Amino acid sequence: MKVAIIYSHLNERGGVENVIYNQIQMLRKKGYDAEGYFAYVDEKVKKPTNPHCYMHSYLEKLVPNRKTLRIIASLPLAPLTAKFFRKTDVLVCHGYGSAPWIGYVLKKLRGQRYISYIHFLPRMFYLGREERNLWCFDTSRRIIFQLSRVFGGIVKKIDFCAVAGSDRVLVNSWFTGRRLKRVYGVDFTVCYPPVDTEVFKPVFRSGSFYGGKRAESGPLVFSSGRIVAIKRWEWLVQVLPYLKKEFPSVRVAIAGEISGESREYVRRLVKLAERLGVKENLSFLGFQPRDKLVRFYCLADAYAYPTPREDFGLGPVEAMACGTPAVVWNDGGGPCETVVDGETGFRAKPYLFEDFAEKLIKCFEMKSSERRFRMHKYVREKFSCQAHLKILEETLQSLS
Repeated sequence: MKVAIIYSHLNERGGVENVIYNQIQMLRKKGYDAEGYFAYVDEKVKKPTNPHCYMHSYLEKLVPNRKTLRIIASLPLAPLTAKFFRKTDVLVCHGYGSAPWIGYVLKKLRGQRYISYIHFLPRMFYLGREERNLWCFDTSRRIIFQLSRVFGGIVKKIDFCAVAGSDRVLVNSWFTGRRLKRVYGVDFTVCYPPVDTEVFKPVFRSGSFYGGKRAESGPLVFSSGRIVAIKRWEWLVQVLPYLKKEFPSVRVAIAGEISGESREYVRRLVKLAERLGVKENLSFLGFQPRDKLVRFYCLADAYAYPTPREDFGLGPVEAMACGTPAVVWNDGGGPCETVVDGETGFRAKPYLFEDFAEKLIKCFEMKSSERRFRMHKYVREKFSCQAHLKILEETLQSLS
């Protein structure tokens, strides 16, 4: 079976991109002819799990390779993508907007079968004003948001038709699925993003690790993700004083790529930490390759995830796969489905920083060899690549 996996852009190492990388790799190992297609491809982005030849732009030679221009142009130019997918059996269309719209247009033109994999609903339409402002953290998003204010009715209709017209709909969590059901009125199947449990697993080393050096005596709290305002990193900084009161040498390390447009946000976070008297307890590690991420996950005493109402949240699951308990908000979001309260971590009262700190302190007492392997087993059974592939393959076969 020939499968084309489609998304609007490939220019960062985000959660959606990781799912696409893993899907291509897993399907090809199973004998499928699977490749990835994007409106925009940043050639600087490394493809850690797939050869470059499996990644293409479906607007190659049609539109200059500029991110915003290609994402916007992919809506009106959707019919012209037919030549890329004429021999494709099924499209797997990720996200919202251009990818499902291509599936919808090609279905109308020539009966193309397509699956929509929804990670989140369109931010410009279904977030509150404050969250929308935080979402517009780069130039592309700001331009798209402004255009949506002018052409919002048309774009919203396109998005609705694209998702509602799908042959099958997969979602990354029940939280996302329930929201999708309310907006689009379609049935869905939960297919949690895959975690490679052969890589993310407990690894034992003596001592504690921090920034490549031995840490001071004191617990290590680790976190990871894109360093952007919508992730609410300032909340984790505001949790730190409560931790420091009990553990003066506590360390909080945050891994994640810091782009040019997020540097000002990081400077604000550092200033906040300085005002709160915790600057020396906080470090931003920048982008970390997967092997170093695993090391931090394993050596941390707790994993903190401050993002509210996240659709899924890969970090807590990877941490638990490595045997480290995670703390998330008990706000009904995706992390509430992954963290078993009191067993694989804790859910803090939304959005009380003192309670979040208390839950992190409880995590410091949880790490035993037996509990580490129970956490890993839990993730392997529910969130592994094999669990994801089983649902994905069943969905593909239902359309063959």
